[in-house]
Parts: sequence; structure tokens; C-alpha cells
Amino acid sequence: MLTIERTGPAAVPPDAAEITVPMRDGVLLAADLYRTGDRAPAPVVLVRLPYDKDGAYCFMPDIARRFRARGYTVVVQDVRGKFRSQGATEFAVHEVDDGHDTIDWITRQPWCDGDVLMWGDSYYGYTAIAAAMSGHPALRAIAPRVTGSQLSTALDHGDGTGDVEQTSRKFYFATHYVDADRYEWEPDWSRRPLTAAFEAFFDRLGRRSTTFDDEFGGDPRFAPPGLKTLLASPPVPALYTIGWFDNCAVWSWNDVRALSRDPGWAPHLYLRLEAIDHENHWLGDAPLAPGDDHATDPGARERLLPRYVDPAIAFFDAALGRAGDLAALPRVRYEVCHGAWHESDAWPPAHASDLEYHLSAGGAVPRLAAEPDPEPRPLRWVCDPSDPVPSPGANPFAALADRADLSAVAERPDVLRFTGPAAERDTDLVGTATVHLPLRAGAGATVHARLLDTAPDGGAVLIARGQLRLDVPFDGEPVVVDLLEVAYRLRAGHRLALDLMGGDYPDYVPEGRGNDPWTAPAGPPTARETMVGGPSGARLRIGRRQPEELRRPGTRAAPGAPE
Repeated sequence: MLTIERTGPAAVPPDAAEITVPMRDGVLLAADLYRTGDRAPAPVVLVRLPYDKDGAYCFMPDIARRFRARGYTVVVQDVRGKFRSQGATEFAVHEVDDGHDTIDWITRQPWCDGDVLMWGDSYYGYTAIAAAMSGHPALRAIAPRVTGSQLSTALDHGDGTGDVEQTSRKFYFATHYVDADRYEWEPDWSRRPLTAAFEAFFDRLGRRSTTFDDEFGGDPRFAPPGLKTLLASPPVPALYTIGWFDNCAVWSWNDVRALSRDPGWAPHLYLRLEAIDHENHWLGDAPLAPGDDHATDPGARERLLPRYVDPAIAFFDAALGRAGDLAALPRVRYEVCHGAWHESDAWPPAHASDLEYHLSAGGAVPRLAAEPDPEPRPLRWVCDPSDPVPSPGANPFAALADRADLSAVAERPDVLRFTGPAAERDTDLVGTATVHLPLRAGAGATVHARLLDTAPDGGAVLIARGQLRLDVPFDGEPVVVDLLEVAYRLRAGHRLALDLMGGDYPDYVPEGRGNDPWTAPAGPPTARETMVGGPSGARLRIGRRQPEELRRPGTRAAPGAPE
């Protein structure tokens, strides 16, 4: 039987004053105000979130107190339609205007000195970016974490390919964007069409999600404004924090790559790159022990807070001239997985890797080789959407909670694994990771790639992954599967491996019959083929970006939706 757990608003903490903020259309948004001890006007850190300003999930009272202890007044607000705030529950529709109106209201309060800054994770990092799009002059800096301006959308690359949609988009609409409360439940991902599990949920709940239903209307409006809107906005100092194991990192890097090329934004962009997943679990704690889970253990949460909040405090202090110098801050601070922290002037750094591995089929097993096979030959693999390759781990947002062993995946007939030689010494892999494939496959086919660390005992864990959706047929033309960016120490004796496959489910939507895999039954098995060997054969690159990898980012909300 389907179990649904409903969560409403938690109690307002005694050290916070609940306030209401009017929007331009008269809707009132609920917020908590945390004032500094001297009660004097101060700069305000604003956080706008859909997860309950007082709830345990985001522990905002603890975060607000840490900002307050450093001299900041804090406003934590439920976004429109969520928990105690009025208005319709609509994903991404109002955040630009509501962010502007909230900032404008704050600057007219006696406890604000005129400066506002915004911080937040995921959707409440997106609201900071949306407020920057509004161009309000009082917004002095933003520090968005594990998020991006196109959060949850399927990006179109503009070359006949695009990203494969993450199933978490529609699942999110059926958990956080049904109404003001939150609903926790587990879909039966074995059902087809994919919407069947969601229809069972809505039937059991007795209400529906407007945002979810709009996805199937042909012209979905519940999508963030395009990246061009951010690029056209007045730049503000922005500290993007990105997790190496974050399933939302694709949207972070989509922003960062574009902003770093924009002459207006580039001087204001700062990066912090951490060995974390979306839930802020750290690689050094993986797999997670109960005492290291900040979601359930107060001690772990207390240990998390300095790493979680203090970099933003230092950034805001420098942006306001309160302490430190913004110009003196490193433009990039990055953590090498299993290694140390480093600083650089740009990403990728000047000392990025310059590695190229050729996909080879010349031996007994497929290999990652330093030189290509002398004679080109085709390699073929088949994807059966009725039996897709399983996704790593139980929860895509908490990839480091279990740190799944992927060694057995190579035994599947629909997976091609290419394994490199054992590292003779510790080797840092730093830069952009891409797989270049001359590809033959039909429209609607998907290509998934995973970069793996294979230990001497045979265990294999994920370093990075990427995926590609073909909107048109390809007949041997080259495609680039973007594995995003890496900073990973391949320890002595370990081997690099690359998996090619046609699915990654349930994290990513599988192929279906027709144009919409959500409403169609599973499609028939389909083949795809790449060429290995010769001067133009398939290869893996890790290092500085090449011209063919610098594609213009798209803004398509989902397959079939307009830009």
C-alpha cells in the first residue's frame, strides 16, 4: 500500500519574530526575522525557500543564528504558496518579482541598513539567482549553493542533442509542489507508463499538482526564466558552491560556464568546489555512518555549519567591505577528492590535466589506451528500456550516503566498460571531462557515460557521469557527452574506467514509444554504435575545454518544450 507522509509548518522559534511581507499583487509572504543583539540597523541576509522556514529539513534557525552572530540581521521567508505564505503553489513562476519585492520591502525597514545579501541551497539558491535577475540595486551579493538558474530543466545543446531529463523534476512537483505542505512517498518506478505511479499517488491523496499536470500540456510555464535573463541583469558578486557529486551540478556549471565568458559577470564570479553531494554529505564521511548524518544527528549538524555557512559569511563581509577585500579573495577554491584544497584564478586552473584516453577494443577486454587502435572498428551496444541499467545508489540527491559499488554493472550485456592501466602513483585528474563519440543512433536514443574509480580489490565507485539525448538521427557524426568538471585523485594502484550504456534509471527518464517517455509504454530495444580506433575514434578527455565542447547552453524546460 502506498504510504504518504504529510509535513506542515513547524513552530516559529522563540528568538525569531514572524513577519508578513506584501507583494505587488497583494499576496502576503510569511517570514521569520532574526535581529542582531544591539538592535541597530544592519545588513540583511535573505533566504527564500519552499521547504518551511522553521522545519527540521533545512534547519534554518541554526543557520540564521550563525549569520546573526556575525552581525547580520536575517530574514527567512516561505516562498509564495508554501507553508505559511499565501498565493498559488507554482514552481519558479514568481521568484524574480517576489524576490525584488521582498528586498524592496526589507530596505524600507528600520532594522536594515540598506544592504541585502542572499544565500541558499538548491531551490533557495535558485531564488537568490532569480532575485539577481530582478536587478534590485540593494542586492549586494549572492551565494547560491548546489543550484543554477535553469534548475531542474533539460538543457538543449543546440546541435541536435540535449540533456536527458531527470525523473526528480516531476517527482519534485508531486512532493513539494502539490500545495503548501510537503508530501513524502516512494514511487513504484517499475510501473509503465511512468505517470502511472504518480496517478496512484494523486488518487490516494485526493488532490493534484498544477505544476505536475502542466508538464503534459504542450507549453509548460513552470520553468525558470532563461539564462539570457541572468546574463542581461546587472552583475553582483556571486559565490557559486558546486558539489563534485551533486546531481544538480549540471545547472551550476551551465551558469558558471556562461557567466565566466560574459565580460560583465566574469569579474564578479567566485567558485567554491567541494567534495559533497546535493544533501551536503562529504566524501570523507562516505558511506555515511549514523553519527555523520546531519539530517538526523545534531552533532553532525553542528560540525557541518562552519563549512556550510562560514564561506558565505566571509564572502559577504568582503563584498560589503566589513572585513577582508573582495578583490583579494581567490576566484576559485576547489577540493580535490581524496586530496587537498587548492586555489586558482580560473576554472579549469592553469595546471589542469591534459589527458586523453582512446577507447580501445584491440585486446581481450575493452580498454582505455594511450594510443588508438591502428584500425577503426565499430562497437555496438543495445538499450532495453524495459530493463534499463540501474542508477547508482538509492537517492540521487544523497550520492555519498551509500557510495554504491558499481563493479557488477560491467557484467550487463548492455554496458561497455573500458578500463585503464593501474596508476603508478597518486594522480590528480583536474578539469573538464568529456567523452567524444562518433555515433550512429536513431532520434530519441540516449547515451549515458560514467567515469569510475576502480580499486585494486575490484570495487568501482562513481567519479562523474553525463548523458545525452538525440533529437535527430546521427549517422556517424561526432557527439560530446559532457561529464562536467572533475578534481579527483586517482590513488596509486587504482584504475580509471569508463562505462557506456543506454540508460541510467530511475535517475534519468528511459526511452519510450513516441515522443514522451512519461506517458508512453517502454520502447523496444534500440542499438547505438560508435567507432573506436583510427584518428577519429572514440576518446575520453580530461583537462582544459576544447572548442567543440564550448557549446552555447540552452534553456529548454523538457523534451519537446519551446526555448
